[in-house]
Amino acid sequence: MISITELKKERVRLYSEYIYDIVIEVSQSNYWRRLLFSSDYDQKFLINSDSEFHSPKFIRPVLLEHNLRFYVSKVSECPEEFDEGLVIFKFEPLEFPEIIHYSGNNPDVF
Repeated sequence: MISITELKKERVRLYSEYIYDIVIEVSQSNYWRRLLFSSDYDQKFLINSDSEFHSPKFIRPVLLEHNLRFYVSKVSECPEEFDEGLVIFKFEPLEFPEIIHYSGNNPDVF
């Protein structure tokens, strides 16, 4: 039997591994870029396998198999440094909001 601690470690590992794919796919997706650029700051959008929003196609099976769920939002403040003029997207797993990643996005590129 798997302990709760082992299960949590496995969930953290999965989220930590796949958040990079989510960051890349969403940051490069015209659909997501338009949605996030036009949204209010700190408005969160759910990314999961059956979201009404478009989940990245190649990662959808992983989201489904492991029931991974992420939030993405446009933020005005970020502890990381990005070039001036970039719009920052924040990515965070629902289960472990401490696993955060950011991306800097040029609003003139679609």
